[in-house]
Amino acid sequence: LALTLTLASALSAPSARAATATDLLYNFDKTTYSGSLDVSVDLYAPPDKNGKVGAPQRYPAKLLFERPDRFRLVLRPGAKDEYRAVAEAGIVRWLDLATGFSGKEAADKVTDPLALALLGSAGELLRFTASKNLVLSKGSKISGAQIVPKTWGSGLQRGFVWLSSSGQPIGFEFVFSDQSKVFVSVLSFKQNVKTSPGDFQL
Repeated sequence: LALTLTLASALSAPSARAATATDLLYNFDKTTYSGSLDVSVDLYAPPDKNGKVGAPQRYPAKLLFERPDRFRLVLRPGAKDEYRAVAEAGIVRWLDLATGFSGKEAADKVTDPLALALLGSAGELLRFTASKNLVLSKGSKISGAQIVPKTWGSGLQRGFVWLSSSGQPIGFEFVFSDQSKVFVSVLSFKQNVKTSPGDFQL
């Protein structure tokens, strides 16, 4: 989910041709310093030995981020088993309300290196990923792009970003090296929101 920090989109400047999904992604990467998302997550475990994929775990989540190094992720907000993780100044701290267990670790040990690279820089999407537009049916009201990490050590094999006709992010799909998958449906997205230090407390 930390990767979603850098893959949402906003409308790019008017041009003679319609903006593509990759245009929107590049523009977002250059113009975003913070964001807030409400999402629904479907997590699929790797296929079994027969190649069968089981039913997903589904849960709501909230994500707030601020470049270059802050984010707050809350899984199942408001539930008895709410899980919180916050990152700031290279340290990730977490709290599991179901068990009371908490801890902290260096961000580079518990966060995908691609997410850290894109969170920590602006306008560097092409440096850290290879991306291309997806070919959709004629007249489709959505657009999409595929990204492939160029960052060493990333567990992400490939990702997909889906955008509405207005350029707003509506979904993400991430496929990891062990063939597990995460589908993220965006319920709401706000770009360049005002934040305060208290927003990144457990």
